[in-house]
Amino acid sequence: MGRDLLQFRYLDTRDVAAGRVGFFPSRDLTAGSRQKADQAIRLVRSAFRQEFRCLVKAMTSGVVIECQEATERAILDVCIGVEQRLERLQKELLTAKMVEEILSITATELRRWSKSGRIPTGGRAYFSQGKKQVGLFLYQPEVILDLAARPDQISEWRNRDREVASSGKPPAAPAP
Repeated sequence: MGRDLLQFRYLDTRDVAAGRVGFFPSRDLTAGSRQKADQAIRLVRSAFRQEFRCLVKAMTSGVVIECQEATERAILDVCIGVEQRLERLQKELLTAKMVEEILSITATELRRWSKSGRIPTGGRAYFSQGKKQVGLFLYQPEVILDLAARPDQISEWRNRDREVASSGKPPAAPAP
């Protein structure tokens, strides 16, 4: 399989013949979350370091990996595996903290809007805290990306919540 036939969605392999691979997490991959971007960078760095002795150069918004002693074919093989792992990461549900960061909203707003159905949850994750089982809501990345592209919607919800709070009436059910 020639280098020209391989197209990678997340990795920049233009300099693979020189032993270099770039990775700069896209908004599509991270949904705009710095936490998810950091997780993706750790994933890429780890995958290459497990296979080769590499130099990893941190850049402003990503990394450049130099594997001088590896063959082009070996680097591309690792790239294929990394791309598959990044695809799975891209589909992982977002935590509440990530959603708050992406949408620039507070935990209270997220809780209120999730409860009212304005921001639908995509599932739950559970963990143990001592003898207590704690559940967290998780969110679909596509839904959050769509909402992040419409900041006017967030403003509208905030205004509506302020009006409801000042009127003392319970909020109306959200429009479908």
